[in-house]
Amino acid sequence: MSDSPADQISIHVPRMYRVAYRLLADSDRAHDVVQEACLKALANLDGFDGRATMTTWLHRITVNCAKDAMRRDGRKEHARQGLQAQTVNRASPPPPSEAAETRELTDLAWMLLEELPEDCRSAFILTQIDGYPYDEAAEIEGRPRGTIASRVYRAKRILLEQMNARTDGRAPS
Repeated sequence: MSDSPADQISIHVPRMYRVAYRLLADSDRAHDVVQEACLKALANLDGFDGRATMTTWLHRITVNCAKDAMRRDGRKEHARQGLQAQTVNRASPPPPSEAAETRELTDLAWMLLEELPEDCRSAFILTQIDGYPYDEAAEIEGRPRGTIASRVYRAKRILLEQMNARTDGRAPS
């Protein structure tokens, strides 16, 4: 293959950005993290042994860089502000009352997701939002598949309990 190492990595940048953005909830910080992750990947490309896919390897580097950034930046306040600003994308605009309720529930769900224990949040985001199979998420996290499954189950249970407690069990219309 004639692709340079930088070309091989650049193909994955959009996905790396989505991962960083979901963890940081801030576009500028996500760009910084992706840049840092790309530099680390290039510096350690000779350490890529092919046991994992390039996507998995880069995802893991991105997650680690994002976690480092969260620790450096005081993640909680930073993520809360960004997550509350996210909106639901729809093909056609819903009626105003439905849009308000959907926005309210979406904001609540993102806030509750941010409040999950970090291990549960990471497993949940990888499998339920980013769409990684449990085996690949386990490889990314460096944990057994059963641990990932357990954390996802726990995250779902916590989210459901918290959503029901805060909405009195009402469902969106």
